[in-house]
Amino acid sequence: MVLLQILVRNMAMLKEIKTNLRKQMKAQLKAMEKEEKRALDHMVCDKLFEVPEIAGADYVYGYMSLSWETGTDEILERLWNMGVRVALPKVLGDEMEFFHVASQNDLQEGAFHILEPKESCKMVSWPDAPILVPGLAFSKDGKRLGKGGGFYDKFLSKEPEHKTVALAYEFQLTDEIPAEEHDRPVDKIVTESGIY
Repeated sequence: MVLLQILVRNMAMLKEIKTNLRKQMKAQLKAMEKEEKRALDHMVCDKLFEVPEIAGADYVYGYMSLSWETGTDEILERLWNMGVRVALPKVLGDEMEFFHVASQNDLQEGAFHILEPKESCKMVSWPDAPILVPGLAFSKDGKRLGKGGGFYDKFLSKEPEHKTVALAYEFQLTDEIPAEEHDRPVDKIVTESGIY
């Protein structure tokens, strides 16, 4: 019984640490000046195409970034211009699936004002496609703090063979990320300054 109480207390502490880190990182991200963000997004994009899994890809699982996240607009445009097939996520209930998106024209506003694939887009299964992963904070050894929905962790537990590449700004890297058993680390983290 005592062991169970300690475990419950530790889980509560872990959740509180995660919540506080999420708030702190979100505040920093939202406080960025537009010009600074645009410049950093461009640098992250350039660095991403130094990653062999992306530079040589025939298809990529990406995502549409929120206005305060590391930007993916330039990345997606570059992928489409290179002839890379791109799939973007859509949340269906408590699951996330990826749909082929050929251009911005295949997107519509969905839940939480996030652009997502239109109904006409086909669901895909490209098990060896690299997957771009968002997050609020990362440790250099690949631990990731997401927004708390668990959609990427669930998806990657179903399809673990994808190479995962996280996009972030350098200030989102921390020494340690509190991780639970279900939290999936990423293979690489790309920032404006480097590839980890």
